[in-house]
Amino acid sequence: MKRKFNPAEYVRRIGCDLVRAFHDARQATTPALVGDAMEQPVRSRLEQILPRGIGVGSGCVVDSEGGTSRQMDVVLYERGLCPVFCVNDSPETTYYPCEGVLAVGEVKSTIGKRELADAFKKIRSVKILNRAYEAANGGPCVGRRYGDQGSSSSHGFHRDHTNKGDVLGFILAEKASLPVTLPDPSATDESAPRATLLEHYVDNVQDTENDVLCPDFLVLLEGTLLTPQTCTGSRPYTPVRFKNVLPHLIHPVYAESPFGELVKLIWKRHQDGLTAHIPLAHYLHYEAKTEPRLKWAAIANVDLDEVKLRIGDPVEIATPTDHLRDELAPLYRKRI
Repeated sequence: MKRKFNPAEYVRRIGCDLVRAFHDARQATTPALVGDAMEQPVRSRLEQILPRGIGVGSGCVVDSEGGTSRQMDVVLYERGLCPVFCVNDSPETTYYPCEGVLAVGEVKSTIGKRELADAFKKIRSVKILNRAYEAANGGPCVGRRYGDQGSSSSHGFHRDHTNKGDVLGFILAEKASLPVTLPDPSATDESAPRATLLEHYVDNVQDTENDVLCPDFLVLLEGTLLTPQTCTGSRPYTPVRFKNVLPHLIHPVYAESPFGELVKLIWKRHQDGLTAHIPLAHYLHYEAKTEPRLKWAAIANVDLDEVKLRIGDPVEIATPTDHLRDELAPLYRKRI
C-alpha cells in the first residue's frame, strides 16, 4: 500500500487502460463497430479526468451561418452553457454550436497515410467554421474565457496573430502503421522505409495551406507525440492565419504518459483559450419562406370612439397595424 497518491501515475495508467481497450475493440466484426468500440472508452476516460464543466460527446459542429462540420469522434463542449441539438437522441446526429466547443478529436486504431489525411480533413471542417466574434472597426476581437457567461473587452485579441480563439483539434491513435521517423542512418537502403508518418504529416500541413486549420497535435498511445515547434525547438509554434508564414518543425517526442500529455494540452486550452459569446438567437432564427400576413388584430389601450376607426376609413393614426386597417374587424372594445 502506497502512502501518497500520484496523479501523474494515475493518468498514465488510464492511458494503459485505453491501450487494452483498443485491443479488446478489435474483437468487433466490422470496421464501424471497431471504431465505435474504441471511441467510447476514450470519451469515457476524458469525462472521468476533465473538469465537470467540460462535456464529452460526439457528432458535428455548426456555426450560425449554416456551416456544418463532418462527424467527429470526440467533441469537448461547455457543459451547462453550450446548447446541444440532438436528433432522435442519436450521438451520430448531434450538433454543437462552434462557440461552445473547446476541442474535437479523431480516434484511430492504427494511423497511416490514409487515416492521417482523413483526420486532417475532418479537423479542418471544424476549424474553418466561423465563430461569432465581435470586433469594432477592424480592431481586436472581443472574446470570453471558456465557462464565462458573457464577453468582456478585457479579453480582446487579434485572430490573425494567434490560435487561442480557435477550436483545439487532436488525433489520438494506439500506434502508427508505418515508421514515425526514418530509422538509424546506419540502416541499409533496402531496409529503409519509403515514407514515414512524419513525412505524410508535413505533406498534409502543406496541402491544408493554413496552419490554423491543421490538427494541433497527434498522440500515439505507444509513446509518441507529434506537435509543431518553433525552429529552435524551444517553445510551441503558434499558427497564424496566413499560408506558410513561418517555417516550423513538426517535432516527434517520446512521452512516458501520452494520454497525460493529451489531458494537459486540453486543460491548457481550457485555461488560456478564448471563444465568442454563443449567439443563440442567430442559431434559432427561422427564415420564413413566405411573408406572413395578419388577418385579425386586437388593439389594446385604444378608445375606438375617440379614434373613430372604422373598416375602410382612412384615418391618419400611427399604429403598428396601420397598413392593415382595411382588414381590421373590431369585435368589441377591450382595455388591457
